[in-house]
Amino acid sequence: MKKKTPAEALTRLVAHYDTARKLYWILDRRSDWIEVTESSLRRHLKASGISPECPRDRLVSELDETLNNFQLDCAVAYAGPLAGYVKGVREVCGNRILVTSSPQLIEPCPGNFPIITVLLRNLFQDDAADQTPIVLGWLKVAIEALRAGTIRPGQALAMAGPAQGGKSLFQNLITLLLGGRAAKPYRYMSGATQFNGELFGAEHLMIEDECGSTDIRIRREFGTRIKDVTVNEVQSCHAKNRQALSLRPFWRLSISLNDEPENLMILPPIDEHLSDKIILLRTHKHPMPMDTETNEGRAAFWQALTAELPAFFHHLLQWEIPASMRCPRFGVKTFHHPVLLNAIDALSPELRLLSLIDAFLFKDLSPAPGHYEVTAEELERKLITSDMGYEARRLLSWTNACGTYLGRLAAKRPSRVEHARTGDARNWLIRPPGGNGTA
Repeated sequence: MKKKTPAEALTRLVAHYDTARKLYWILDRRSDWIEVTESSLRRHLKASGISPECPRDRLVSELDETLNNFQLDCAVAYAGPLAGYVKGVREVCGNRILVTSSPQLIEPCPGNFPIITVLLRNLFQDDAADQTPIVLGWLKVAIEALRAGTIRPGQALAMAGPAQGGKSLFQNLITLLLGGRAAKPYRYMSGATQFNGELFGAEHLMIEDECGSTDIRIRREFGTRIKDVTVNEVQSCHAKNRQALSLRPFWRLSISLNDEPENLMILPPIDEHLSDKIILLRTHKHPMPMDTETNEGRAAFWQALTAELPAFFHHLLQWEIPASMRCPRFGVKTFHHPVLLNAIDALSPELRLLSLIDAFLFKDLSPAPGHYEVTAEELERKLITSDMGYEARRLLSWTNACGTYLGRLAAKRPSRVEHARTGDARNWLIRPPGGNGTA
């Protein structure tokens, strides 16, 4: 076998050195990037004709020189899929990276999509508003940006409605329209973990029927993450046991949940900072356009839906967003279904008040004080002037609302809230959460 020089080996066997993982990436026979150890790469180099022998007139062998060249000339700070990018070497946020796979974009084709049309009508047509154009506009902006290889902000798409109405099914179609890759971000977005490395390989961040928390602090953290994901181009990629680095992924976030009160309470407070960054849609349940009672029926239904995607994709590219719906920042205006917005505002106001109290009075206090003693007026003033003032003003929008809700809490949560009359004043004793099963 004719020996290859290191330069010839670099031409024949493409490899990149992953500085974070101390591994190498090479192309397999299907032109897919795979990771290999240094010992495996040595075998491939030997098979390419690179000699492992060290001549007397050289300090290192040709094989070792080739490995050195890979490390010095072909090092990358990140290797893996990156949402919105085709595979290859890229410069992102000052980092040289290797994108190892590409999104599988649908090829548009003129045609009809009657089953998808029925599915959209069943889900989003409503007595209060036809929400279908909002969905079409959100999808159109996303796929056009993705096809052009540009990073453009997009609101979170939240859908609330009856169980088994097709919300998750529609989310799966969104995944295919956005390149076929999805990731589950809720643990990171709720603060349960600081690691988010797996999210950077998927264009679609999908939250569906998560067992989320109604704790106001977790909901507010969730809201902060929604703002970050939807509008900030540069994101911190932090995989476990790795140093964090900045990247620019293409992300779209969708959320589906049932419309029962306890499920709606998972959503973050819709305040002035979040309201333009989330679309809130009310979905409905109707019979599916095809049989879904059997495994065979469900498989045929899914096959029919996916067969219509090229025509639907083509329609989205050709369809024009009405002028009244356009938004310079996001491409399509934000929409909040009034029924859902009112339902969120009306959910258990006294328990919402208790959540605000916990986040304000007992935040970051360890050990927590035994209790606070305040009047309803003092408590209302403190909450309205705090950083949760927007939600407090909406909750306490009428005279004596705070006192009324404290009275309800004294009946429902006597271990947390108690009357404390002193002379002419009506004070309230408010105790911290925890202990004896109290909440």
